[in-house]
Amino acid sequence: MAVKREENPAGSSNNLRGDVLRVLGVLKVATVEQIQQIAAPHLSYRHTDKPTPSKRKQARTASHTGALSDLRKHGLAENGGQLPGGDTLRNLTPMGLKAAARELGRPVGEMGDPARGAGRTGASHPMTVNEAVLALLRPKPDLTQLTGEPADVRAAAQAAVDAPAGLGTIASYATEVPRCPRPAPGPTPARAAPRRTSSSPRPRTGCRCCSWRSTTASSPPRSSPRRSTSTCGSASGR
Repeated sequence: MAVKREENPAGSSNNLRGDVLRVLGVLKVATVEQIQQIAAPHLSYRHTDKPTPSKRKQARTASHTGALSDLRKHGLAENGGQLPGGDTLRNLTPMGLKAAARELGRPVGEMGDPARGAGRTGASHPMTVNEAVLALLRPKPDLTQLTGEPADVRAAAQAAVDAPAGLGTIASYATEVPRCPRPAPGPTPARAAPRRTSSSPRPRTGCRCCSWRSTTASSPPRSSPRRSTSTCGSASGR
C-alpha cells in the first residue's frame, strides 16, 4: 500500500484514472465535474448534506480531482485555463492520449492532438460540445451506490434510471476526425477514363458538365469531302 501511495500521492484507483483518460481522450478538454457526471453519475446524488452547493460539488468531484492530480504527476494530464465560474479545465498530454487510446480500445493514430489554443483557455465551443455529449449520453446512476442516501435523493436517482436511455457510451463519440494524409510530392498520376457499361447513361455530346464527356465533343464537326465530278481519267491527267 505504501508503494502504491508513493506512485499515486492522491491515492486514486486504476478505475478512477481510467475514467479520466476515457473522458478526456474523447472530449479533449473538460472540467472535473463534467468528467464525474459522465464517468460516475451516482456521485451527483451524494453529499447532499453539505451546507453549500460549492461544498457539495467539491465533495462529489474529490475522487476524480485526485485521479487528475496523480495523472499530472505521471505526465499524462495537465491543467488548462479557467471558465468564468472558476472551474479549471483539464486536458491530456501526448503521452496521456496514448494511455487513453488503450483505455478506449482505439488506435493511437485516431486519437487526434492534445487540446490547445482557445479550447484549453475556456472557449465556449468545447463546453457546448461537452454539454451536448452529456445530453445524448444521459448517464444512469448506479442505485447500489446510493443505499445510504435519503429517500428523496434515491427517488431522484430512480427517476433518472427510469428515464429514456441515452445514446451509446463515451467511447462512441469523437470530437476530432483525422485528416486524410496528403499525397507524396511528385507527378500527379493519370486518372483512368471511366468505363461505360450497359447501364451507364449515354454521353451527352457537347455537355461540359457531364462526367461521361465525349472526347470529340469540343471539336468542331468536320464537313464531308466534296465528291469530284471528273472521271478517274481526267483526274489522273491533272
